[in-house]
Amino acid sequence: MKKEIKKGQEQLINRREFLSAGVVAGAFTILPDYLFAARKKGLVPPSDRICMVHIAGGSESLSELRALLKAPGIEIVGVADPNRESYDYIHWSATGLRDSLRRLIDEPAWKEGIKGVPGGRDVMKEVIDTYYRKNRPGYKGSVRVTEDYRELLETIKDVDAVKIMTPDHLHAYQALDCLKRGKHIIMHKPLGNKMTEAMKVVEMAKASDRATYLMPYNAFGDGNMDQIKKWIEAGAIGKLKEIHSWSNRPVWPQYATIPADTPPIPKDFNWDLYLGPAEWRDYHPQYTFCTFRGWYEFGAGAIADMGYYGLWPVFDALQLGSATAVSTRFSRVVEITNRNGSLVPATLVNNYSYPMAAAYRFEVPYKDGSDKIILQWHDGGMKPQIPEGYTDSDLPIEGMMFTGDQGTILSGFLRENPVILGERASAFSEVKGNPMTPHPTTVLADGTEQWIQGWMDACRGKEKSPGAFEFAKEVNETFNLGTVSLMCNGKRLEYDPQTRTITNDTEANKLLTRNVRKGWEM
Repeated sequence: MKKEIKKGQEQLINRREFLSAGVVAGAFTILPDYLFAARKKGLVPPSDRICMVHIAGGSESLSELRALLKAPGIEIVGVADPNRESYDYIHWSATGLRDSLRRLIDEPAWKEGIKGVPGGRDVMKEVIDTYYRKNRPGYKGSVRVTEDYRELLETIKDVDAVKIMTPDHLHAYQALDCLKRGKHIIMHKPLGNKMTEAMKVVEMAKASDRATYLMPYNAFGDGNMDQIKKWIEAGAIGKLKEIHSWSNRPVWPQYATIPADTPPIPKDFNWDLYLGPAEWRDYHPQYTFCTFRGWYEFGAGAIADMGYYGLWPVFDALQLGSATAVSTRFSRVVEITNRNGSLVPATLVNNYSYPMAAAYRFEVPYKDGSDKIILQWHDGGMKPQIPEGYTDSDLPIEGMMFTGDQGTILSGFLRENPVILGERASAFSEVKGNPMTPHPTTVLADGTEQWIQGWMDACRGKEKSPGAFEFAKEVNETFNLGTVSLMCNGKRLEYDPQTRTITNDTEANKLLTRNVRKGWEM
């Protein structure tokens, strides 16, 4: 039986009962005054906190840790990563990550004398424990660490949620496992780097009452998509025909050959666990850290690294469905080979890594079936055709372009600073869109960012966050299809989203999934 909570009393119900009550009856909306006061001061009682296991402790995980630690309604109780601790991670500067963590935990000399970018489960544990001891009165806990997140979920009582920050090939497997275990999830893109895996995540998330959140939703408020939509609806560019998005990614080495050397596996790094469902291969650092994105087996390419930020809001605002066809163009690598004593050039046959530059052409229908548009993605320095009257220097390094039969809208990559090109701009100057309010990263009074609060509300039974996994279905499905075209040498593929099959190439259809290692079957 639940204990009675009376106004003014500091008697708390069991935390599991509390969260369950929120799901069933919206109990979180009728908290007593002392709990609301505590939340306002940032002093959330343990019974009101969401206990989280953080899956991965790399440099990107550490970069994003601040928002979770600042949220008084969350307590990280465990960290899992196949790597214990090392200083060979990749980041934007030699000391930038270390310095930001020093400021976060108020330790000016943290890791003094250690060269390299920090990462690993022990490093993250140290940061979390130090922050909590200094900022949460009465904190006496200690974050538990292990190489395998499953051990934490099986041994730590009352874990409510996880955050998944692992390489792309692990996302779907971990998300599905955690949903089956009844855990709420925050995860970085993509939902999965293979079509069948990602769509299973969508299906399970949609059917579940667990709260999910895909991190790229945070970028929805960075640019004014509503302004662009209002211009399109007002006829500023006539009928919308094409959307272009381009990025300077990849900004990591794009290896065009499989590593030939076999360096030893680093101490305290579980290579077998890192591989997960991927086919076995010898360890090499080129498969790890940020360079994993360049391999078909481990990553999802530049389009999945950056495309969600620019294009998910477009899919959402314009109500676009999943692509029904795709073709690709890409750079090629030439090597000199010895044929019968003669040195001759030959194009490298590559079915294992993304190209150094690529352009994708998707045919994307509107969800209501009224029409379709052409959506094009360009990376590796490639850009769309330059609008008439403009030069290449007029196009930003990363940007977006909406082209109609009577004009063009040009914007930054996150849809920021949109402009109507040419003489039609003045005629539509009075058409105004509304910025996204509040921005997902707006910091609330207690230090919680808006997106985290929305996700926590969903954990307690309120409506699903707009960043929930299922709302990224179409954009994820489209990107996954693009990868298969690249793997098929750029071939135009026709796809049926209803049956989730490629209808014009049976061999390409097999590439929608992977050869899963024994023991990792879904």
